[in-house]
Amino acid sequence: MRVPLAGAALALGCARQAPPPPPAPPPPPPLTEESLAPSTTAEFQIGPIKETVSADGAAVFVEGTVRNVGSRPSRDVEVSVEGLDAAGTRVVSADTLPSPQSIAPDTSATFVVRLPNDPTVRTYHVVAIGR
Repeated sequence: MRVPLAGAALALGCARQAPPPPPAPPPPPPLTEESLAPSTTAEFQIGPIKETVSADGAAVFVEGTVRNVGSRPSRDVEVSVEGLDAAGTRVVSADTLPSPQSIAPDTSATFVVRLPNDPTVRTYHVVAIGR
């Protein structure tokens, strides 16, 4: 009777053993604090604006400056000029790119747009947008 027990013991001893568990993942790095650099922006001020009527009187040239009063150079700057009537309604408008396009902090760029000479225009609204 020992033969069947030896066969059973041999069968149990040869049974496939489970592989060892994988090693535990390494612990996460410790948390640390770092100071962030101050946020920087390009902010614009529109400088003096000058209006000049063309020699034939058909057009008006509006020119001026865009000053970067922010803390980083600008990019993708566009200037929009609107001619407004006495009620503040837009009568004419044009967009242009200032020169130079990249405006360093505390420096200026110039712009000029050509608008139709509409006698109802009383004032101009100028906006510079960029990054």
